[in-house]
Amino acid sequence: MAEVFEGMKHMPYWWEAAPRPASPVAELPAAVDVAIVGAGYSGLHAALVLAQAGRSVMLFEAGLLGSGASTLNGGMVGPSFHKLGIQGLKRRYGEDQANAILRESVGFVDFLENFLTGEGIDCGFRRGGRFRGALTPAHYDAMARDLEGLARVAGVEGEMIPPARQHEETGSKLFHGGMVYRRDGGLHPGLYHDGLVARARAAGAAIAAETPVTGLARRGDGFIVTTPRGEVRAGQVAICTNGYTGKLTPALRRRLLPLRSAMIATEPLAPEVMRKLVPKDRVLSDSRRVVAYYRPSPDGTRFLFGSRAAGGADNPHVIAPHLRRLMLQVFPELATARIGHCWSGLVAYSFDHAPHIGVLDGLHYAMGYCGSGVARASYFGHKLGHKMLGNAEGATAFDGLPFETRPLYTGNPWFMPGILLWHRLADRLGR
Repeated sequence: MAEVFEGMKHMPYWWEAAPRPASPVAELPAAVDVAIVGAGYSGLHAALVLAQAGRSVMLFEAGLLGSGASTLNGGMVGPSFHKLGIQGLKRRYGEDQANAILRESVGFVDFLENFLTGEGIDCGFRRGGRFRGALTPAHYDAMARDLEGLARVAGVEGEMIPPARQHEETGSKLFHGGMVYRRDGGLHPGLYHDGLVARARAAGAAIAAETPVTGLARRGDGFIVTTPRGEVRAGQVAICTNGYTGKLTPALRRRLLPLRSAMIATEPLAPEVMRKLVPKDRVLSDSRRVVAYYRPSPDGTRFLFGSRAAGGADNPHVIAPHLRRLMLQVFPELATARIGHCWSGLVAYSFDHAPHIGVLDGLHYAMGYCGSGVARASYFGHKLGHKMLGNAEGATAFDGLPFETRPLYTGNPWFMPGILLWHRLADRLGR
């Protein structure tokens, strides 16, 4: 088996077409209207809104631009309703707010599509739909109930695919039918991030890459932002660090559960193999508890497979065999395919499985995308920028959701390996 990993690169497949640029050293100004910590999708969208409104904006990124989750994800876009489900949302937030959240969520991908079209960002965006496989007949029945409710409440466009028609959507024999979200899709996250950086800079936002923020302190009606390269005064500060939220902002850190999500990409495959695996060139996922997501590469030549990382660390020698085993459960036909790339990054879950936006201790924030950050982070960053301007356009159905933590939790999810182990066992038992 070792030969399938021979020559495997420990870097995202996306970086082949969009290598991480070595950014010029940005001069730090003495003062700005807004400082944004984190130059991922949320931070860049917020910066774009603010800069276009005439605010002076400085983004701080700890590493190379895009070296966080913005270019480490699977490039799949959709509303991602199934984290809580309709009934879970209603129990937690009440029927009216739950329905408003569902209706607004439908528009996440519309927002992204309109943005990419309007800005002319070519990143392989395509709304080809998503097939979600049901691992058991009970999962299929639950999907059908959810789809009926989502169609009724939020106008979701979807279709149940019974087992007899499953071959139309996937070459896998693992599932008991499934469902198609017609309006979901995919893009190339590296090219998207590059385009977003270019638009933010063109609007006047300054970006300091490889410049971690090491301190934040109140000073009068603003803040002092401390970095290894100096200090900057800022009237407002936004924290857009999601899974990389650290000790800089302990109050936010203790409200997030960082999890390592990982991916592998095969070598180029024969066109007939790709057609057999994914006849309609959709992105895919399934109903297992420990989420798995997979898709063709945007050029249709490779198969990409992702899930939670085994062991929790960024160790490709552990991660790649684990993901390959999961991939072969779905597509045994890939047993001889070489693995060309393996990579991982951090996502952030909230305790209520919902994204959050607001102000805490005077700091604006948008985060907690629960593993579905491409469309969510873009949309919430846009909303955050308008909130910081005081615009009515910043309003969202997610306003006012309690951003919960747990007693004694400080941001180190030491208990997650046990929880993931339980969920993996439940998956094996078909629960």
